[in-house]
Amino acid sequence: MFKRTFALSAIAAAMFSMPALAQEQDQQAYAQQQMEEMANQPISDEQLEQFADALNEIERINDEFVAQLEQAESQEEAQELQIAAQSEMVEAVEDSGLSVEEYNAIAYRMQNDPEIQSRIEELRS
Repeated sequence: MFKRTFALSAIAAAMFSMPALAQEQDQQAYAQQQMEEMANQPISDEQLEQFADALNEIERINDEFVAQLEQAESQEEAQELQIAAQSEMVEAVEDSGLSVEEYNAIAYRMQNDPEIQSRIEELRS
C-alpha cells in the first residue's frame, strides 16, 4: 500500500505543472528539496486528517482512471485521461485544505517515519 501511496504522491508532484523537458529535471530537484525541508517541520493533527482525506480521494480517482485507461482506444485518449485524472487529483488535494507541496511533504514523511505512517493508517480506518 505504501509504495502505491508514494506513487500517488509522485503523481501529485507532477500535477502542478507540465514543464518543458529541459526544465523538468530542475523542477524535480527543487520539488525534492522542498519536500525534504518540509519533512522536518511538525505536522499537525489537522494536516494529517486533511492528508488522509486527500489520499482516500486520490486513490478513488486513481482506481477510476485505471479502469478507464484499460478501455482507452488510443494513446491520445490515454493521455487525455491522464491529464484529467491529474487535474482531479490536484483538486482533491486542494479541496482537502492542503497545497500539493504540503501533501507531497507529508507523503514523503510517511514513507520515512513509522509514527506518521501509523497515525495516517488510523485516520484512514
